[in-house]
Amino acid sequence: MSAFGGGRTATVRMMNIFDSVKNGSFPNCRKLAEEFEVRPKTIQRDITYMRDQMGIELHYNQQLHGYELVGELEDFPLIDLQVEDLAALFLARSAMGGIQGTKLAESLQPAFERLSQQLEGKVSLRWNDLDEAFAIKKNAVVEADLTLFGKLAEAVLKQNEVSFKYRGIKALVSTHRRIQPYHVGEISGGWYVIGYDLDRDGLRTFALQRMTGVKVLKTWFERPDDFSIGEHLGGGIGVWSGKADGAESIEVVIELTGWAARLVQERLWHPSQKITILDDLGEKIQMTMGLDNLTEVTQVVLSWGSNAKVLAPEALVQSVCKELEGVQKLYE
Repeated sequence: MSAFGGGRTATVRMMNIFDSVKNGSFPNCRKLAEEFEVRPKTIQRDITYMRDQMGIELHYNQQLHGYELVGELEDFPLIDLQVEDLAALFLARSAMGGIQGTKLAESLQPAFERLSQQLEGKVSLRWNDLDEAFAIKKNAVVEADLTLFGKLAEAVLKQNEVSFKYRGIKALVSTHRRIQPYHVGEISGGWYVIGYDLDRDGLRTFALQRMTGVKVLKTWFERPDDFSIGEHLGGGIGVWSGKADGAESIEVVIELTGWAARLVQERLWHPSQKITILDDLGEKIQMTMGLDNLTEVTQVVLSWGSNAKVLAPEALVQSVCKELEGVQKLYE
């Protein structure tokens, strides 16, 4: 039996019981049993567990013949998740693609959303949008990553340091790393952990697929109150973000034409982006962004092909030219 106090189905049921009581419908055991297709005694056991083990003040209103919530508890209490529980939830996220649009998916959605909200800022599983998360992103991580994800998620929640070997994207060999993990989640279709690298004295981003020998250490750390995953990622155009202390943002200016101009206008590439339309049809535009680094913007510009021209900074112009020269040599 897991730390949920019962099976995982019981946990989802208790979350939904909490929601039913909180919305003021005054459900009783018989009504709840009919809704979840279980015996009234099962519901009574759930309510007893919620009262005695989780501290949820559920009171039976004799006049209205149903349960009501006493006190100011807004959310279902965060459960003490174990590694296997986190991995199981992650697996469930990947496995639900085949049931979207069904009553089962509709009944599970509130529970997943509530759990996702309570883990916000520490573990992101993108359960708030079932259609997008379960259908489009379900193949983002291979099965072999489930145990690793569970370990890292537990380390983030319990604030334990982590050691592992890591091979950088351009490195030939792996190096030993030790970090204080702040966040683990899905970013731009990949899975990453972001944390403070103790050896390199700064925030770093690590791809789960390139981490080996992961060990969750007993050393505890305090996660900074001012750390925000949104602000951290806001400095770049992708997952690789961050800038040196005191450094100013880099103004990136790109001129786009044709299909690329239309594509760029259809989505937000960066919070700071500004679009200037240069013709009457919107077939020629200028996009300006303030980025902390140029790590991934080169690849984005190249993906627009001959419909994109970098106007600034010069460092980005040189980076794009260097990549194009390398590509050209491949076909000589």
